[in-house]
Amino acid sequence: MPEKSPTNRVPGKISPYTQAMARCLSERAEFPPETQLVHNLTNLVQGRMLEYLADQICESHRIVDPQSRGRIVRALLGIFSEEFFALFRAKLEKRPDLALLIARRIIRGEFEAAGGRLANGARRPLDSLFPAIFRKYFEYRNLDSLLHIVETDAEIQKTLLLALLKQRVEPDNNGLYEQVAGILEDDSEGLCPNLFLAYVRENRIDALQQRIESGAWRDDREHLKQRIAEICGG
Repeated sequence: MPEKSPTNRVPGKISPYTQAMARCLSERAEFPPETQLVHNLTNLVQGRMLEYLADQICESHRIVDPQSRGRIVRALLGIFSEEFFALFRAKLEKRPDLALLIARRIIRGEFEAAGGRLANGARRPLDSLFPAIFRKYFEYRNLDSLLHIVETDAEIQKTLLLALLKQRVEPDNNGLYEQVAGILEDDSEGLCPNLFLAYVRENRIDALQQRIESGAWRDDREHLKQRIAEICGG
């Protein structure tokens, strides 16, 4: 059996958001759509779309820890305000039945994907489904740009940094992980994740450890603060 990797997974797990959509549709009359049903499905669809973004982030960085994925989803829920979903909700105000249509589309696509197998190199059905929904109903046509913006958030960077570091640090060098976690805990300005993440992405763990043990990371942080101040005109 081929090894399952974050970029070539065999579908088989249905999202809790999608399961909840299916329950909502089975428990309430669909036509005419009840206000509460539309409200519930709207929130579930929004949550599932953010969960898809979290999956894309995890896969691009080869993060396999479910807890890290959950933290990214929670961070996304905090990042995306009502403004992000404004166009989507405006469409639903005019056509409440869209909530049912989108939910059924997600349910059908995800359950079909869960029961199938991928040929080598084949594109997963959900990698077509969710971008199409983003384009048509959320008016976000370039997911790569959206993901790039998302990954500049300090909380997302912190989660990525700790997850990658945990995967790449040797078991006998757990002290580095603890040091980094301690620095991040005290980093109220959110600058350190950006400083450290490049080292871990490039697998330069020894260089990161040297910067931390020598205290040179503090100079790096001050330099970054000065650059931000210059850009902001401070």
